[in-house]
Amino acid sequence: MRKTILLIFLTCFSYNYLTAQQTLSETEKLVSLGKLYGFLKYYHPEVAKGKFDWDKEFIKQFPEVLKSTDKKSLSQVYINWIESLGEIDKCKKCDFKEEYFDKNFDLSWTQDSTIFSNELSSKLKFIEKNRNQGENFYASNEPVGTIKITNEPNYNNFDYPNEAYRLLGLFKYWNVIEYFYPYKYLTDQNWDSVLKEMIPKIRNASNKGEYQSTVKELVAKLDDSHAWISFSKEKTKCLPVKISNIENKAVISGFYNDSIAKLNNLKLGDIILKINDLDVKTEMDKNLKYVAGSNTNIKIIDAYNKIFRGTENTVILSIERDGEIQQIRVNRYDFNDFNYFNNPNRVKSKSITEEIGYINMGSVKLEDVSDIFKSFENKKSIIIDLRNYPAFIYKYFTRFTNSEKRDFSKIYSPNVNYPSRFTFKDNLQTSSSKKAFKGKIILIVNEESFSRSEFTAMAFQTADNVITVGNQTAGTDGDVVVFEYIGGYKTAISGNGILYPNGTETQRKGVKIDIEIKPTINGLRGGRDKVLEKSIEVAKE
Repeated sequence: MRKTILLIFLTCFSYNYLTAQQTLSETEKLVSLGKLYGFLKYYHPEVAKGKFDWDKEFIKQFPEVLKSTDKKSLSQVYINWIESLGEIDKCKKCDFKEEYFDKNFDLSWTQDSTIFSNELSSKLKFIEKNRNQGENFYASNEPVGTIKITNEPNYNNFDYPNEAYRLLGLFKYWNVIEYFYPYKYLTDQNWDSVLKEMIPKIRNASNKGEYQSTVKELVAKLDDSHAWISFSKEKTKCLPVKISNIENKAVISGFYNDSIAKLNNLKLGDIILKINDLDVKTEMDKNLKYVAGSNTNIKIIDAYNKIFRGTENTVILSIERDGEIQQIRVNRYDFNDFNYFNNPNRVKSKSITEEIGYINMGSVKLEDVSDIFKSFENKKSIIIDLRNYPAFIYKYFTRFTNSEKRDFSKIYSPNVNYPSRFTFKDNLQTSSSKKAFKGKIILIVNEESFSRSEFTAMAFQTADNVITVGNQTAGTDGDVVVFEYIGGYKTAISGNGILYPNGTETQRKGVKIDIEIKPTINGLRGGRDKVLEKSIEVAKE
C-alpha cells in the first residue's frame, strides 16, 4: 500500500515538475495574456472600478510575458501583476442564485494546469468568486439590455500601430466578444481558437493594408450580419439594383430605383459575370473570409455587394441575358439618389382579389394600420410582405391579427456583474383585440427579411391563423451595439440574444418557414414573383 501511494506521489510530482519546466510558445503566452487582460479588466474589483490605466498595464506586462520561458516563470509574472492590484474583499452578493443563459460561459481556462500554476489558478478562482459588482468603469447596460463599452482611451494616428498596440487592439475586441456577445456559442469557429489563429496574423501584419484586412477577417468570424468595421469615412457608390444568390449566380433580383435601373439597361434576371474584367465568382470567393454574414447565403450576397460597391462613377459589367453575353457600361450612385425608403409610389396595401388583401410592411406607418385593416375587413386572407425593413410597429399591428396576447420572443442580455453570463428578460408579448382579423394571414419572407423584419415576423407568427412562405431570412436578430476598435474605428455586433419562447434560435437560422419557395432566374426574367404567387395560391386554399 505504501509503495502504491509513493508511486502515485512520484508520478504526480514528476508530472508537475515537467509541466512547470515545459517551454511555452510565444503564441501560448500571448493567448494567456490576452485572456488575463480581459478577465482582470471586467472581473477584478479594483481594475473594473477604473483605478488603473489598464492599457498601460498591458504595455508594461507585454515584454515580461514574452521573456518568461515556462509555466512557472509565466505564472509568477501574473501573480506579481495580480498582487500589485491590491486586496479583494469578500463578495457577499456574488453567491446570489440566478437563472442564467450560460451557453457562452466558460472560465475553465483559468484552471489550465499546463499553462498556470496551482497558486495562480487559485487566485483567478478567488477573483471570479469575489468579482466586481455594480458599476463597471469599462462596461454598462443600455436600457434595452445591450452592452455599452465605456471609458476606452482615444488613440490617434493608429492606422498601423506597433506590435504591442496591434495585439492590444485584438485583445480588447476579443474580450468584448468573449464576455458580452450573445451569439458567441453559435460561431462556426470556436472563439478560443480564433484568438490563437489571429495572434500570429496580427503580429505578422507588415503594413496598414495587411493589418486592416486581418482585423476585417477577425470581425467576420462572428458570423453575424450586424457585425462590421469601418476604416474609412469615404462614401462608396452602388448599382441601382439588388443582387441575390440564385442558382449559385449573382443575379439582379430587384431594383432600388426602377427608372434609374432602366436608364442603365439593367433587367431582372441578368446574371453578372464580370465587373471591369474581374470575374465575379472569383472575387466573391476572395471576399468571403472578410464578410461577417450570419449564414452562407447572406455571406455570398454581402460579398457580391462589396464587389459591386466602389468610388468609381462607372463600371463595365459583363452580363448574361437570354443566353447571350453582353458588356454594358453602368453608372454607380449614392444610395440616397434612389429615394428607396421614401418613394411615394411604393405600394402600402392593395386588393389582389376581392377576397385577398396585400400589405407591404416596408411602406406602412403606424397611422396607416387601422385604415388598412378596416378596408380589408371583408377579406378572407391577407398577405403581409416582410421582404423589407418595416417600421417598429409590431405591437400596435398585432392588435389587428391576434385575438389574445401571446409570447413571441425570449431575450437574454449581457450580465456586467458576471461577465460571459447572460440574464433572461421577461418574454415579449403581442397586443390583442377581440375584433382581430378572422381570416388567414400569410407572411412572406426571404433574405431581405433582416433584423427588425425578422423580429416583426416572430411577432406576426403568433397570429390566430398564420402561414409563413418564402426562403431563409438573414438570421440576424437583436439590437445593434456600436463601439470603437482601437484607433477610433467604428465596429458593431448584435447586442441582445433573441429566441422563440421555446428556446429556438433565429440567429443564423432565420425565422421559421412553413412553405419554402425560392425565386428562379427564368421566373425573374418573366417578371414573376414566385414567392408572392405561392402566397396567393395558399390564400385561395
